[in-house]
Amino acid sequence: MKFRTLNERAKVIDDLIDSYRSSRHTAFVPLYDIKAIVLMIFPEAALESIGVHKLVFRLQYKHQDLALKIGRKDTVEQDHLTYKRFPPKLRHVYFARIFWHTRYCLLQEHGEEAEVSMRELNQLRRIGAEYGLLDINYDNIRNVNGHLKIIDANIAPIKFSSLWAIVDAIRLRLPEPIRRLFKRSRWLGHAKGR
Repeated sequence: MKFRTLNERAKVIDDLIDSYRSSRHTAFVPLYDIKAIVLMIFPEAALESIGVHKLVFRLQYKHQDLALKIGRKDTVEQDHLTYKRFPPKLRHVYFARIFWHTRYCLLQEHGEEAEVSMRELNQLRRIGAEYGLLDINYDNIRNVNGHLKIIDANIAPIKFSSLWAIVDAIRLRLPEPIRRLFKRSRWLGHAKGR
């Protein structure tokens, strides 16, 4: 197993989340408490983003750029199943490598933000659609070791692929500050439990 020491620390996060849930009788831990737990166990981590279903922390480990994703069990398992939709020989060509996952944590290659052309986006979408993956958009593609790779996608019925294309086209036309504001409003709604 790669990054065994990080895996052991992630299992401590799992145990802390389980303890929190049982002591507070909650379905899951609020985002600000997860952030505190992760930064206690991984002080070198930096919060990269807050999604609807998970938090993403950036880690530098032995010159490797990694993402530690924290979320509910079903979300982490869904990310792992999405990754496994690609055949093993193509998996690491188009999708950022997932090294391991625990109950609530997943470690993945992260890379740098990438400028993605519409042609490159459509190519990755076409490849993803072959394996039943949707929600491949500009925010979910990063430059990993010089290659554009998908870092996040969803498995959904094929009939929704045209809907994602329309949403991306609309999103592209919005000015960057409005796109950030829209994204932040989704984060706040999730943080407040909406």
